Amino acid sequence: MSGYDFLNGVRVLEVAHLGPSSLGGYLADMGAEVIKIEGVDGDPVRHSSSPAIGSPDGVSFLHLRWNRGKKSVGLSLKSPGGAELFRKLAAKSDVVIEGMRAGVLDRLGLGYEDLRAVAPHLVFCSLSGLGRDGPYHTLGSHGPSFDAFGALSSTNPHSLTAAERETSNFAPVGMHAMGLNAALGTLAAVLRAKRTGHGALIEVTGAESAAHWLPEGVNTVLNEGVLHERPGFYNSAGRMALWSRLCAYETRDGQKLFFQGMYEKFWQRFCALVDRHDLQARYESGKDPADVDEEIHGELAKIFLTRDFDDWMQCFLEHDIPGGPANSPRTLASDPHFLARHNTYEMEHPGVGTLTLTGTPVKTPGQPFAPSAAPAQWEHTDDVLGNLLGIGADEVKRLRQANTVF
Repeated sequence: MSGYDFLNGVRVLEVAHLGPSSLGGYLADMGAEVIKIEGVDGDPVRHSSSPAIGSPDGVSFLHLRWNRGKKSVGLSLKSPGGAELFRKLAAKSDVVIEGMRAGVLDRLGLGYEDLRAVAPHLVFCSLSGLGRDGPYHTLGSHGPSFDAFGALSSTNPHSLTAAERETSNFAPVGMHAMGLNAALGTLAAVLRAKRTGHGALIEVTGAESAAHWLPEGVNTVLNEGVLHERPGFYNSAGRMALWSRLCAYETRDGQKLFFQGMYEKFWQRFCALVDRHDLQARYESGKDPADVDEEIHGELAKIFLTRDFDDWMQCFLEHDIPGGPANSPRTLASDPHFLARHNTYEMEHPGVGTLTLTGTPVKTPGQPFAPSAAPAQWEHTDDVLGNLLGIGADEVKRLRQANTVF
């Protein structure tokens, strides 16, 4: 069972490992039937990352997130019989996902050109690290390298110590953006295929997802000759003007909030709330604005230490002053706004019990988000082959003995 019903009737055939499994996960969240083809080794994302759930060799949160709502079918694509079964499944599908190094399915005779011969309507999405062509396309790649390629960060968070990870604000982009970009392209192509009967080859890479993430980024280098600094945007120290009024501060009880009094009307309301109209006068002192920003930052740091976090939040709400939590994972888990907007759901995990997991930022009235659990390896082989291809139990048993299916 998938999450919502928006894509009910859309069938997706997925051959994906690790991060590219997220594409099928997003489509399953929206209601697509996603059939995950797994070979003898299965998707390594099941046991990737730490912590493991339930036991030291338990599954990962990545697996529970990216593979939820899917059906797992064991199939050897390297065997002639397995390849033929894949073609039959593809002919009954709307989308095929190749989520490994680009070109794997081509080499097995199961690429876009091969499959469109039996299914002209098919949307084939190749989701890889570096793509189907270009000087680097034969290289292997891993998640942190996508951000390095895209000029975002060359940090591998897992190279940091536990203490460094605790205080690091690093968030990987390419590995997580690639599935979203691929979902956009795939769904657009599916809409056209439904209208015209013509499928498409869609290609998305993790490296380029990182490179295209920022609206400025490499665009500033590509267009250096026509760029001008916007007057007043940065102060003489090179910081954004009024940065102290758009900044995180610690409260009396040790929590953090993000103050957002940058616009004048909100700043005036805040100064009135704390009875500190003298703060505004500092901007009229004739001092270098960079020095004023430093002074304001120091004063705000002292002011926010005078009340507890909940007190400040109540003040912001009552006086219409923008501000909010600067959460850590621990404080986010109990944040009342996060919980009130149904950002979590519960599921039973065999041998562990009830897990509370994050759902989706997509919300729709009248439909609670409650997908089925990520499947066990090959869990749905008999069901899919029987119900979709009409293969009886005896034939499935024979195929299993021949290592064509698992």
